[in-house]
Amino acid sequence: MKKIFIISSLVVLYSCGGNGDKKQDSKVAVPTINKNKKEQTAEDLEMQKWMQGKIWTAEESMAPMSLLKLKADGGYELKSSGRKRDPPETWKIINGEISMVWATEWPVEKIDDKTFRLYVKPTDTWYVYKHTADL
Repeated sequence: MKKIFIISSLVVLYSCGGNGDKKQDSKVAVPTINKNKKEQTAEDLEMQKWMQGKIWTAEESMAPMSLLKLKADGGYELKSSGRKRDPPETWKIINGEISMVWATEWPVEKIDDKTFRLYVKPTDTWYVYKHTADL
């Protein structure tokens, strides 16, 4: 009788554990970042150089920014639904995360030569951005 109870419990636990949200593999590969280090690595500079001077458009309508203009001089413009964003400051890639005046702890990952994805921690979601034009 104990064996049946244990097996039934395991089946219930297993079936309940697999019913999580099916977000774009957001729970699979969240980058680990060294928060103590604030300078840019060679990889950060390479990623920043690749992203700058381009206009990036979000594929998903729920993305926090529908359009990103990342200027070569470090400035940026963005188009976002919802509240008005802070005036443009500068942007950098530090520790694999995009660093803007209001966006903190948002890791970025290059997918291919025309695409990157941005992880937004508050929503636990990856958003894909495509290169649509040069500045």
